[in-house]
Amino acid sequence: MNIILVGHLAFMAVSLGVAIFMRFLKADKINPLVGYRTALSVKNEGTWAEANRQSAGIQLWMAIAFCVLSAGSYIFIGGLTSFYLCSFLLALTSILVIPITEYNLKRKFDSNGNRRD
Repeated sequence: MNIILVGHLAFMAVSLGVAIFMRFLKADKINPLVGYRTALSVKNEGTWAEANRQSAGIQLWMAIAFCVLSAGSYIFIGGLTSFYLCSFLLALTSILVIPITEYNLKRKFDSNGNRRD
């Protein structure tokens, strides 16, 4: 089996594995080990629950998008270039979870963690 293909499959498996793990893991209480932790998300239990629910969903969609882009780059670009591109895409899709979640939190909560409703 082609080593580049193995690398792409490993990237996809890790991306989906982490996203699925975070989607089904229930970080019920604010803790230092597991969950989405930023200054706003740890203000109170409401912001914590909302941030973890949103970030898990966003991460799952980003993982799916990454897998599609990874497969496309392997098919249409191939070689080591596609592997480097996928390394960049994995980092990008992983990082994008943070600003998207923070934007959604700031729409729903003020800076003190009170719901805007």
